Amino acid sequence: MRPTPLRLTVGPLMSNSYLLCDGPECLLVDPGGDPEALLGAVGRRRLRAVIATHMHFDHVWGARRIVDATGATFMVHRADWEIAGDLLSLAEELGFSAPEIPRSAEFLEDGQVLWRGLRVIHAPGHTPGSLCLMGDGFLLTGDTLFAGSVGRADTPWSDPDALPRSVCRIYREVPHHYTILPGHGPPSTVGEEAEHNPVISARACGDRSSSAIL
Repeated sequence: MRPTPLRLTVGPLMSNSYLLCDGPECLLVDPGGDPEALLGAVGRRRLRAVIATHMHFDHVWGARRIVDATGATFMVHRADWEIAGDLLSLAEELGFSAPEIPRSAEFLEDGQVLWRGLRVIHAPGHTPGSLCLMGDGFLLTGDTLFAGSVGRADTPWSDPDALPRSVCRIYREVPHHYTILPGHGPPSTVGEEAEHNPVISARACGDRSSSAIL
């Protein structure tokens, strides 16, 4: 039995952080704020890694505090790490201060298999290094795909051509009964979004999603 993510909604932008634990060990995905609350949720267990689906401030706000407190490895895609300063500047445009981020990072790659079978899917579009993480029956989508929407592609370093390709890849490669756990808002399923997402559905993908796993 693989770990089931626990959703914790944190920070001023109501970001979803996800804690995955198996026995005494955990991973934390997208620590978007309230680091003390997230550390409390980890408790006495060992935090192996803090993973960012992308480097926007509302997904890494608590990362530095948590990494410093636990010694966990910070993990992110290289494409976002290399432009982290530019991506974090979005905070100031929205009236916030950009957070400090961990001093170093381990870089994740497409197809990489992490702890307990969690698989990395590189999903550029919202940012160059946006990631999804596929586990047993679920997909952590960050800001790539939401219930009834998709990530913005009109901010600096976003790519409106890459985002549909990434969403269509999800519809094509991820089983449609899998639960979508997004960076903001409620969960959904891959099949629900493939059928009914008003921004990018499988119909908009054409042949690119015709081999989706049902």
